[in-house]
Amino acid sequence: MDSASGETTVPWGDPQFRVVVASTLAGVLGVTLVTPIVPLLPAVLGVTDSTASLLITAYTLPGVFFSPVAGVLADRHGRRRVLFWSLLCFSLGGVAVLLAGEFTTVLLLRGVQGMGASGLFAVAVTLIGDTYEGVQRNAALGANGAAISVGAAVYPLFGGAIATLGWKAPFAVYAVGSLVALWALRAVEDVPVENPAGGFAYVRGALHALPVGAAVSLYGTAIVTFVLLFGGVFTAIPFLLARAFTGPVTVGGVSLAPSALIGVVLTTNALTTAVVASRSGPLAARYTNRELLVFGLAAYGLGLVVGWAGGTPAWLTLGVLVVGAGQGLILPPLDASVSDLAPRRYRAGSLSLRTSAAWLGTTIGPVLFTTLATVTGYRLLLLGGGLGAFAVASVLSRTGPSRWVGPVDAD
Repeated sequence: MDSASGETTVPWGDPQFRVVVASTLAGVLGVTLVTPIVPLLPAVLGVTDSTASLLITAYTLPGVFFSPVAGVLADRHGRRRVLFWSLLCFSLGGVAVLLAGEFTTVLLLRGVQGMGASGLFAVAVTLIGDTYEGVQRNAALGANGAAISVGAAVYPLFGGAIATLGWKAPFAVYAVGSLVALWALRAVEDVPVENPAGGFAYVRGALHALPVGAAVSLYGTAIVTFVLLFGGVFTAIPFLLARAFTGPVTVGGVSLAPSALIGVVLTTNALTTAVVASRSGPLAARYTNRELLVFGLAAYGLGLVVGWAGGTPAWLTLGVLVVGAGQGLILPPLDASVSDLAPRRYRAGSLSLRTSAAWLGTTIGPVLFTTLATVTGYRLLLLGGGLGAFAVASVLSRTGPSRWVGPVDAD
């Protein structure tokens, strides 16, 4: 079911697209729903702060390694089957935490969840690449990216409210993944993928099909953006804000605790990303994918430099907003470009590597920034991250095969 390449509207009428968005929204629950729980664990379980943070790392780390595996399976055995089992693994791994006794068991189950999430994210984006072409592919990816950002903005509030019933209570919400899995069996068209090769023959074929220059540029861009997002925006800036707020702050006549205000600032980042990503279709009709990536990286650089230069809560908030706009510019054309890198029979594999790159950046970012901050401080790291984003934007604007310069070429 290929859509016209010039269509800029989001295909909400397509049941398969609705399943893709539902799968994405389920997957986003993996981190954002339980983020409010992490600060509670030291007091509840008697663990250290760093041990408590493993609740997130145990979920994100498997994606680095299992996303490519899921991509290979989706290319070899079909998208619907892998999406179904990924959703089921994600869902059951989360719900099983309710029955876990030791925290070690909880972490193992979070790893199972992460394995499932790595598959569902990779296959969801692959289905968009399979089904739509040209500008409408960007529009669909933009809507999917906007769903991720809305979930990132809303789920922490939801998870925090449920956690008042007990720190394990939010894990019951993951049962929704099983419902989406059953929906996927009915709505996803499992079109056979012509790819008889297996094992090393598949790997050789996939590597041969990928243009090296474009692949390095796009996967590198994914790693850089997620390192800066999770290291700069979600780690460095909250620490800077926490040090700036020594007590409750009155905003519009309402007194907010520092933690609540930090949450509001981070929510604005996600909402800005959602707004910009939702306009991806019209933007892709006017600019090439590479231009949008360069604009997005430049926005990243500007936002981080603004945060460094101002240093005050107001300037840091402005920087967060600008970075959010950059993220909204980057995600849809990045996935659209990766979708077009290789033939359809290798598309899930190429997109799974993009997912793996994002998981890698998500895992590295916080560790990198907190480690370097012991020497440089967080504020100087914002300057370094901003200059790094400008450098990558400059390189990307002058390099890259013509194959991915246009909005998206058909297979």
